[in-house]
Amino acid sequence: MSEEIKILMLGDSSSGKTCFMLGMYTAIQDRSRFSLKATDPDEGIRLTALWSAIVDNSGIKRWPRGTDTPQIYNFELCYAYKPLMEFEWLDYRGGSMLDLSSDVRTLRDYAAESNGFFFCISGKYLREPVTEANLQKVAMESKANLMGKYLEYLSINNRRQTGKKTFPIVIIVTQYDYCYHRNKRELMEDVKKMFPPLFATDSDWLVMICPITLGKELAEDSDNGKIEPRNLDIPVAFVLYCILTEQARIQDEELTKIEDKLEVLESNLFNRWINRHKIRRLNESLGQAEMQFQKTIEMINLLAREQDLSSTDIYLSGKKIQIDLDLS
Repeated sequence: MSEEIKILMLGDSSSGKTCFMLGMYTAIQDRSRFSLKATDPDEGIRLTALWSAIVDNSGIKRWPRGTDTPQIYNFELCYAYKPLMEFEWLDYRGGSMLDLSSDVRTLRDYAAESNGFFFCISGKYLREPVTEANLQKVAMESKANLMGKYLEYLSINNRRQTGKKTFPIVIIVTQYDYCYHRNKRELMEDVKKMFPPLFATDSDWLVMICPITLGKELAEDSDNGKIEPRNLDIPVAFVLYCILTEQARIQDEELTKIEDKLEVLESNLFNRWINRHKIRRLNESLGQAEMQFQKTIEMINLLAREQDLSSTDIYLSGKKIQIDLDLS
């Protein structure tokens, strides 16, 4: 794609961000004809080895060590092993949101440039209902109160200036194995309480709430529980789908502008002759724009055919919606 795609992932240091990313790297190709490839082959080998350790090992050897440095991953989404699009993924260390260092400024800058956010909330904070009495405590411990702050650096005005109407945010309930005993509808409402501005009327925020787990048994036995990933592929597929549909909308508007210019220049025989060089260049631009638009639509439809969003909740301006994945 012509536009550089960046995804920012935030969460508490114990929220399982890195394990989610490792599982997602493998889970996408296990569930569909899509696959992810690290653009750096050595990085791809490292990620595969880390996931293999989670699946095959037990005890302290199972889980990757936490990191105090930001990790930037460059991925390529493939379909039937053929490259489709590249994107950059920033896994920011959990403690950085509280630092008074240059790291915070870097994080703010990256937030302003991002195409989508992942907010990771561990299910361990949602084992019990969120009430008025404990809401502040849960929001602080899970870092939900800090994550929302970074949306302030992605201002509505900036989005309008760049022509973007939607910005996808996925609130990922990681370690959902801690919450299987809870009513799912009540759990979703508790998540919404932790990010009230995202669900305000006329806020324009497009938000998915997606529970994920590496395995049902892990809450009881993290060192030996069976690895059975669930929903790990959905967040990245949803964000990429939203980014692509936004790009398709902008590309379609550009096509209309070129066609309108051509209509004016070709309004009569004299205009066609006097503007023949401009018309030729515009027709060339129109052909290129149409090819790019069709390529984007093809990628959207590929994602739509492979992905099932029925297990997630999606909201626009606080109202639950259904996304029509069929653009054919």
